[in-house]
Amino acid sequence: MIRHWKNSLLVLALYGTCAAAQTGRGELLYTTYCVACHTEQLHWREKHVATNWTRLVAEVRRWQINGNLDWSSDDTDAVARYLNILHYHYPLPEK
Repeated sequence: MIRHWKNSLLVLALYGTCAAAQTGRGELLYTTYCVACHTEQLHWREKHVATNWTRLVAEVRRWQINGNLDWSSDDTDAVARYLNILHYHYPLPEK
């Protein structure tokens, strides 16, 4: 029983570390490249262009292309996850 409990804690710790790392990467990219034009009011307005997770990822992808940022899909996903945690709270698709 104790062994199972310790394994569960290890899995949760690793998951939290990975999620925090991905969120940290998204936050870093967003604050470095996006926040100058995209204030928090953009994410709070009533007429969101990003109305679900798929549209949020598409909008992040569109704006990184417009900014000639040449992000990888992992970078785009990290920024979308960061914004989703911070502002949108859309359900993520099942993998």
